[in-house]
Amino acid sequence: MASIPTAASLSIPESKADVGSLREGATALDAKSGAIIGRGSEVMERMNSTAVEFSDLVSGHLRKRGTEAVDAARRAMEGSVWGSAVTGQWADAAETYQKLAASLQSQWSEAVAGGFGVTAASAGVTGGMPNDVAAKVMDNAMADAGASQLAGLQSTISAAYETYKEEAGKAGTRLTQGPTPANLKSLASGGGTTWALFNLFGAAAGVPPLTGAQGKEFAEWLREFINEDEALPADKRRMLEAILALARDAQDKQRHGGQLTAGQLDFLEQFFKGMDQPWTEHNPVQTSVLYLIPDILDHSKTPQADQDLIMAAMGGGLLALSDPRIGGGGTRMPDSMKTLVDHFFGKGDKPPYSHETAAQLRGLGEFFGAMKGRGLDDLEGGKEYSAALTLAIADADPAFRRSAEDQLIDILEVSTRNRDANHGLLTGGLQHPDYGKDTPEHVLRGLFGPQWKDDGKAAAGLIDWIGDDASSKDRAVADRATEAAFALITTMTNEDKAGHWDQSAYEFFTDSYGEMGGFENAPIGVANPEVAFAMGKSAAAYLDYFGAADNGGDSALSLSNPASQMYLSMDDRRNFVEMIMGSPAAGDKFGEAVYKHVLSEAAYADQWQDPTAAKTQALENGMLTGLLDHGFNKVFEDAQADADRATSLATQHANWTRAGAAAAKELILELPGTRSLGKISQQAIRQLTETFKWTPGVAQSYDFIWESGTKPDPADYKQTWDNSNEQWDFAVNHAVASQALKDPHSGITIADIEKADPRLVENGKLRSAADLLGANDAPVKGSPKENLDHRLAREELHRLFDKDLAAKVERYVDVFNDQRKDQ
Repeated sequence: MASIPTAASLSIPESKADVGSLREGATALDAKSGAIIGRGSEVMERMNSTAVEFSDLVSGHLRKRGTEAVDAARRAMEGSVWGSAVTGQWADAAETYQKLAASLQSQWSEAVAGGFGVTAASAGVTGGMPNDVAAKVMDNAMADAGASQLAGLQSTISAAYETYKEEAGKAGTRLTQGPTPANLKSLASGGGTTWALFNLFGAAAGVPPLTGAQGKEFAEWLREFINEDEALPADKRRMLEAILALARDAQDKQRHGGQLTAGQLDFLEQFFKGMDQPWTEHNPVQTSVLYLIPDILDHSKTPQADQDLIMAAMGGGLLALSDPRIGGGGTRMPDSMKTLVDHFFGKGDKPPYSHETAAQLRGLGEFFGAMKGRGLDDLEGGKEYSAALTLAIADADPAFRRSAEDQLIDILEVSTRNRDANHGLLTGGLQHPDYGKDTPEHVLRGLFGPQWKDDGKAAAGLIDWIGDDASSKDRAVADRATEAAFALITTMTNEDKAGHWDQSAYEFFTDSYGEMGGFENAPIGVANPEVAFAMGKSAAAYLDYFGAADNGGDSALSLSNPASQMYLSMDDRRNFVEMIMGSPAAGDKFGEAVYKHVLSEAAYADQWQDPTAAKTQALENGMLTGLLDHGFNKVFEDAQADADRATSLATQHANWTRAGAAAAKELILELPGTRSLGKISQQAIRQLTETFKWTPGVAQSYDFIWESGTKPDPADYKQTWDNSNEQWDFAVNHAVASQALKDPHSGITIADIEKADPRLVENGKLRSAADLLGANDAPVKGSPKENLDHRLAREELHRLFDKDLAAKVERYVDVFNDQRKDQ
C-alpha cells in the first residue's frame, strides 16, 4: 500500500536572501548616487573658481584634473544607480519566491491536516464494510489524493525555484558587467526600469514608470509652459523623452506583438485629454491647445531643439494611443481624434466635419515631421485613425492643400504606414460616408491627383508596400497584397465615368495634369513619378497575370485557397502599363523587370515539351513586351514627339535586354530549378520586385520628353538597322546555356563552351550576358577568325544545344518577336 504523504513530503528549496537588507542596500546606493555627482560638481566649481588665481599653465592643469574628477564621479554615480536598480529587482525576485514558497507550504500543511479532502463517501467506504477494510480504503484514497496534490505543488515550487536561481544568476552577471546596452535591455524587459536609470541612460533603459496622474499633471504644466519664452527644465525634458521612449516601445510591440502597460496607457490618455482643451474657457468651440502647439512655440523664444522635442513627443504619443492592437484606440483617444475618426467611420448620424480639421492637420503635420530621425520611422497609427487621416487629405480642397503641402506630406508618410488601412481604402473595406463604394477612386484621385512637390513619394505610400508583400510567406499578407493590387489596377484603369465625376479614372490619370514638358495634358507619371514607380513595383510582382493568355473577359478576382488569384482584361493591362510608362524611371524599371522575368523563364527551355509548348510560352512572354510597346507608343503620342518611334522603341528594348539579362543572371545562377506560382518561384518574384532597387537605369531614348521640355531631334535616334531582336535572341540563348551549365545531365559543360570559342569563357565561367552584349573581341587561338560580338556569341552557344532544344529556343524567339509586334 502506498504511504500517505506528510507535511515533510513537500520539498521547498530554501531562499536565504534577506529581502529587507537588499532593499536597504538598493535605497542606500540610490541615495549615494546623488551625493556622488553633487560632490563631483562641487569639486569642479572650486577648481574653476580657484584656478583663475594661478598662472595659465597651472590653471589649465587644475581644470583638467577637475574634469577628470567629475567624470570619475559620474561613472561612480552610474554604477551606484545601476547597482540600486539591479539589487532592487533582485529583491523583488527573492520576495516573490519567498512569498510563493510560504504560500505553498501553508497550502500543503492544510491539505495534509485535512486528509487531502478525502471523505468516506469519496473514498467509496460503505456502511457494511469492516473497519479494517474501511481504514485501508481510506488510507489508499488519501495516499492517491496526497500524491497527486504533492506532485502538482512540487512541480510549481521547483519551477519557481529555477526561475529564482535564474534571476540570481542574472543579477550577478548584471552587477559584474555593469550597465551594458544588452544588460539595460534585459533589465527593462523584466520591468526593472526606474526613473533614475532612465535619467542616466535614456531610452536604452526602457520606459520609466508612468501613471495617469503623472500624465494629467504634466499636461497641466505643459499648457502653461508653451506660453513662456524659456527653455525646458531638465526634469520636464526627461518627461518628454519618456514619451518618445514609450512611442519606441509601442513601435516594437506593433512589430513583435504585445500591449502597452496599464500605466503607460493611462499616462497617454490623461496627458492628451489634458492637452486637448479649448484655448479659452469662454469659447469651447475652437481648436484645442494640442494642435496650436506649433504656432504658439513658433512665436516664442523657446530653443528650437526644445520645440522639436515637444512636437515629436506629441506625434509619437498620439500614434501609440490611437492603435487598438497595443491597447489604445477607442475611448482612450482625445475627443478631437475621436471626432475625426467618427466623421468617417462613426455609426448613426454622421457628425459634422469640423472647420477645425484644417488646423488639426497642420498641427499633426508638424508633430509627425518633428518625429523624423528619432527612431520612429515605422511607428503606425491605428487602422481607423490612419485611414481617417488619409481620407481627410483626400478631401482637402486645392487651396488648403497648397498652403499646407509640407504638413500634409508629413502626415501621408505616417498615415500610409498602416497597411491594413491602405488595403481597406483601396478595396472599399473602409468607406467614406459621402462616396461609399466609390471610396477607392476618391482616395486615388485625392492622393494621386495633385502634383506634389516630393514627386508623390508620400502619397505613393498608399501602394508602395504591395510589391513587397506579394511574395510574403504569410498567406494572409500575400492575399492582402493581391486584393489591393487588383483594386488599384482596376480602379485606375476604369474607362467608365462614376457618378461623382464627369471624367473617367483612366482619363483623369492619363490626361489631366496640365502642360508639362512635351505634354499638353501630362499623365500621372510626369506629375508624380514616385507614384508611377510604386505602380510599377506593384505590377512587377504580378507579371504572370499581365502575361496570361487573353480570354476576352473582364477583370476578375478570385479569393481562394491557397492564394488569391486574378485575371486582368487586356484593356486594364494596357492602360495600367501606359500609366507606368509615363515616368521615365518607372517605365525603365518596369521594362527591366519584364525582361528579367521572361529571360528567367526562357532559361528553362529544356523543360518545355516541344516547340508547341515553346510557342505558348512565347505568346505569354511576348504579350508582356507587347504591353511595353503599347505603353511606350502611347506616351510618345501624348507627348506629340517627332522622333521615329520605332527606332526609339527598338533602342529602349535593346537597353531593357541588357538590364534584364544582367538581373536575370542572379535569378538563373543562384536559384536553379525553382518554380511555383505558374512560371517562377516565390523567391524569383521577390527578386523581381527588387529589380526596382538595384538594376541599372538605362533610359537612353527617354531623355527628350520629360525633364527638358524640348522636342526630340529625329537624327539623334535614326539607325540603319534594328538590333534589339538580335540582342534579345542572344540573351535567350545565353540564359538557356547558363541554366544548362548547372544541370549535370544537360550535356553541356564549360569545357564545351570554351572549345566552341575560348572568348566566351573567363576564369572558368561563362561570361555574363551584359559583358558579351558589349563585346567586340579580336580572334585568339582556338576561336573563329572573326571578332566576337553578341551575334557570334549567340551562334556559338546555340550550336551547343541538341536539335530538340535548339528547335524549341528558335520557335520561342520567333513567336516572341511576332507577339511583341501584335500588341
